[in-house]
Parts: sequence; C-alpha cells; structure tokens
Amino acid sequence: MFPDYEIRVERMLTENGIVAVFGSASGTYKGKRGLVPENRIVMPAAWRAGVENGKVKLWQVYSDWTEGVKTIEKDRESG
Repeated sequence: MFPDYEIRVERMLTENGIVAVFGSASGTYKGKRGLVPENRIVMPAAWRAGVENGKVKLWQVYSDWTEGVKTIEKDRESG
C-alpha cells in the first residue's frame, strides 16, 4: 500500500530489554490515483520493542493515523 514507506529515527533509548524509538513514518499511498504527491503521508511515530534472549518478543507502534485515513478515503472517493 505504501511502496516508499520510510522510518526516520530521531532518538533511541534502551533499558532492561526495552527499546524505544522516536521519529517519523512516511510514505505515499498507492491507491486509485497512484503515487501522486497528494497521497503522501508524514506522521510522528514511536516504536517500542521488548527484547528477550536477542529476539523481539513485543512490538508496538504508536502514531496518529488521522491524516493517513483521510488520504486513503479521499483517494477511494476520487473517480
């Protein structure tokens, strides 16, 4: 859905098997209109991972998806 999806890391913290990443996520929605600039989404985001024995046991993503939903709905309504 977002072939150019990208994560930009601004800060990373780690303590006792928990990794927290802060930054932004972006991408262009490939809907009916294709990869047009109007389908570009950029949002602040954070990720949290719980690591145990070198493996990710928990993965959580936090972001405000409001603009993404609006972009997808607008694209679906275009004719």
